[in-house]
Amino acid sequence: MKNLFSTTFIMLIAIVLLNGCSASKTAKNTSSALGLTNQVSKNLGLTKDQTDAGIGAMMMLSKDKLSADDFSKLTKDIPGASGLMNKAEDLGVIPGSISTTADILKVLNKLGISPATAAKFIPAVLGAAKTLGGGAFGLLSKVF
Repeated sequence: MKNLFSTTFIMLIAIVLLNGCSASKTAKNTSSALGLTNQVSKNLGLTKDQTDAGIGAMMMLSKDKLSADDFSKLTKDIPGASGLMNKAEDLGVIPGSISTTADILKVLNKLGISPATAAKFIPAVLGAAKTLGGGAFGLLSKVF
């Protein structure tokens, strides 16, 4: 049963990545984490807390996977990134518990996000990161 569930998640992510995230291409350009959160929340119909925790979990994984220099650049391109990691902790994400994309999907599910919407989350964040300018998209793409 776990294998079927994992396979379903992987297939959903692959479909979303292959189809792209066209909704985020039209998102308004912004240069803050709040704007990133608002774009993703609006595109996926999520609460601010759900989105903050999900992006915070992505930042936690990015911190572990990127060099210190690259992570520093990422936090400059996404102002408030450390605040998002703190928000994720406040909502129950344990630092060090996020080591894969699947862990982020688990966090999203625990926050009440359906598997179908959770599968769209990372592509939506990546799409919104393109609108930030700077290197946020490229740096996040190294991890995701």
